[in-house]
Amino acid sequence: MEPKRCLKKVKSIFSEHQAEPIWRLRYFAVLAMLTEINGELHFILNKRASGVNQPGDVCFPGGHQEKGESLRETALRETEEEMGIQREDIQILGKSDFMLTIYRGMIQPFIGYVPYEIYQNARPNPMEVDEIFTVPLKFFMETPPEKHDTVWKVVESEDFPYDKIEGGKNYPFSKGKTTQLFYEYDGHTIWGFTAQVIQNIIEILKTANA
Repeated sequence: MEPKRCLKKVKSIFSEHQAEPIWRLRYFAVLAMLTEINGELHFILNKRASGVNQPGDVCFPGGHQEKGESLRETALRETEEEMGIQREDIQILGKSDFMLTIYRGMIQPFIGYVPYEIYQNARPNPMEVDEIFTVPLKFFMETPPEKHDTVWKVVESEDFPYDKIEGGKNYPFSKGKTTQLFYEYDGHTIWGFTAQVIQNIIEILKTANA
């Protein structure tokens, strides 16, 4: 094909192309749920059971998006399965900012509300949840998290073709620094993605009220 025709074809293809991640992303959703106790809003959190991934971590209910469902539906389904709170009892208030992970995942947090009596009567799935508890929203508004840095780096593989790249094993692979957040409340440590979600919600609230 002559260059002009080839260029025209390239333009016709890419001018209409909808950009997507080169690496396929896995999509997840979580639900940051609120309830009211004595006139004060509280986050509802759960502690993961010993038989699941990341046992003992404090988190919001959530998980992987299934085929045919929206991320909103994912958040509601996972909450129902983990916390025993029916989706029809949950009011979705909106969503906060999403996170892209180093594991090629996109996690979208939603913010929801349930009346306290619904929370009181929740029957968490013991296979997934060890306990559920609440933390006042005011606590996070007034308490800055501890901050600690972690560094992600390339781990050498025996069969990696170092001979094909300049510098071989001495190639200056990039390192990524991530700041981990930690909150301590009533004997519970809240850290990692959950702490990031909470801080993001708090920052949005503070900015809106400024």
